Amino acid sequence: MVRALLNFKPPQKRYVQLISLHKSGSTWVQSYIHKKYRQFGVTLPPSNLFNEFFSVRNHEDDEHAFMRGSNQKRIALLKDLRSFGLELAHKAHVPEIIEIWPWFKTFYKDHDILVLKRRKLFTHWLTILFYSCIRAATGPNVVKGNAKEGYRFIAPSKIERDWDEDIIKSTIQEYKVEFKFNEICWNNFVNNIRFLNDVVIEELHKPNVIWTEDITTEWLEDYFKVVLKKLPKPFKTFDYKTYYKPEDMKIIRAIFEERFYNEFQYYGYELK
Repeated sequence: MVRALLNFKPPQKRYVQLISLHKSGSTWVQSYIHKKYRQFGVTLPPSNLFNEFFSVRNHEDDEHAFMRGSNQKRIALLKDLRSFGLELAHKAHVPEIIEIWPWFKTFYKDHDILVLKRRKLFTHWLTILFYSCIRAATGPNVVKGNAKEGYRFIAPSKIERDWDEDIIKSTIQEYKVEFKFNEICWNNFVNNIRFLNDVVIEELHKPNVIWTEDITTEWLEDYFKVVLKKLPKPFKTFDYKTYYKPEDMKIIRAIFEERFYNEFQYYGYELK
């Protein structure tokens, strides 16, 4: 890890664009980019509603006008900002940029591109599947409340408030979530891994590719030259793997291993 980071170049340009899959630690890394941009760029409120700029998934304020904006309108906003010499801080998740990729790679060709990957791919897959199973049980909207009374995200994946760990456990019990293999989710995951490695990394000009497991808070502070007072934290006692029954885990593992040994290992991932 140390050797890899010693060879990792600091940003050569002012603007940085983060690209990753979901559940890769992008909120953590983007927090530093967001604060850095306050010095010279444009930042929106620091929530995923805005930071996942091209996402159309439900977030903490499903009634917000921003959720109704098409990709075309969002692209127009980015172009307008650039015409004033301004760039917007946001993170790009692979599923949301596939359909706009030809435009995206051209628009950001002069940025420092930071591609974030999770080396422990099986754990990454279990996390993706875990939240897919929750959405299958709760329905697509995993937010309760309204703009007047406030919102409560019922499927948190990190500790931003002291009770987030209790909320996810409560959601699993309330909706009687079953954690099983899902072929649609699996196919999407496979396609996203391929797109990240075969298209994003290959078609961009020398992007900085880094493993989430290799970076630390200290490294991020040194890389972006900013310090954050508050950071989202991983769960302390919550373990996704314990929610899969042994017989279901056996099926999930067998399907994953077949794809890993035939393909994923060649991207540098580990079977962990």
